[in-house]
Amino acid sequence: MSDALSIGDGQQPAEAPGPILQSAVIGFRIVYVVTLLLGVLWLGSNCRVISSDTQAVVTEYGRVVRTQKAGLLLAWPRPIEAVRLLPGPDRQLSRSVAALPPVAGIASSTGVNGNTVPAGATPYLTGDGKVVLLDATLIYHITDPAAYVLSQDHVTPAMDRMFRASAVRVAAGQALNDFLVFQSTGDQAGAASIEAVRGAVRDRLLGSINARLKALAAQGDGLGVEVDRIDMTAWLPSDAKQAFDAVLTASQKADQDIAAANTDAELRRQGAQREADRLISAAQAAALERTVTANVDTTSIGAIERTSGSHTGLAEQTYRNTIGGVLAKAGAVIVIDPKSGQRILMNGPAQGQAVPMK
Repeated sequence: MSDALSIGDGQQPAEAPGPILQSAVIGFRIVYVVTLLLGVLWLGSNCRVISSDTQAVVTEYGRVVRTQKAGLLLAWPRPIEAVRLLPGPDRQLSRSVAALPPVAGIASSTGVNGNTVPAGATPYLTGDGKVVLLDATLIYHITDPAAYVLSQDHVTPAMDRMFRASAVRVAAGQALNDFLVFQSTGDQAGAASIEAVRGAVRDRLLGSINARLKALAAQGDGLGVEVDRIDMTAWLPSDAKQAFDAVLTASQKADQDIAAANTDAELRRQGAQREADRLISAAQAAALERTVTANVDTTSIGAIERTSGSHTGLAEQTYRNTIGGVLAKAGAVIVIDPKSGQRILMNGPAQGQAVPMK
């Protein structure tokens, strides 16, 4: 049997590997294949598609090398290159301005409209010597992703400081009524002007914050953001609320009293005007009646006067016939003699009595 298994050169054939060795070989091959697959996955780990509302910043060992908008991004895997995804330039972010530590407990107070003042409300001194609490939310977007990534840890604190600095400057130039209603205007035109002033105040705050951001960018320390809008709510301190409420109530009561007084005065003026019109109409009617009566009474004499001079005696006779009735209606008549200059006072009802007057 050993002769049948022998080889021509006289060497013995190699023994087949055992099951343990075969298992080890298979295991090493699987590890090799898995390692290759993991390597391929590692090489393509930073290759991704950037959506339209996102932008990416690629850093190489912590240094920003490029930015990528929407589309396919090809980058070396970690730790060679790192990809940081950020919101796109069209997406708006919001940031509520935090309160300063000394006034952090102001949330328990009550505002001018009865609601609880939020924790972020910070007091500011207005130009008329009053205090207003402002709670603001900044709406912004990312304009420079590289600058934003480098200063991301400082963006929100810096924006808070910029808002406070701008609010201090703007509030010092405005009155309290430019932030909230504590004094009634009394008409729609005044209310519209106050709304316009409040809009101008928000625009001034917005412009001041963006100007400070641009100044930082010009110095090479930009935050990479721009503020689009400021949502701001004004409140009164709790200590001043009751006083302002009392003033507002008194102002409204005074306005109501003034309106009632104006209405009463107008009613009286209209009544007096109607009475005056009535008296004038009555006087004019009486005067017209007397004029007509006098014209009727003097018609006969006027007719004689308009005729020729041959009727002079008739006119004198008519005068003598009517003068007695006319003088009888008078309470007193003074007769002056043109020749002697003497004056005689004659009482109407008793014409027989005469008293000479000098």
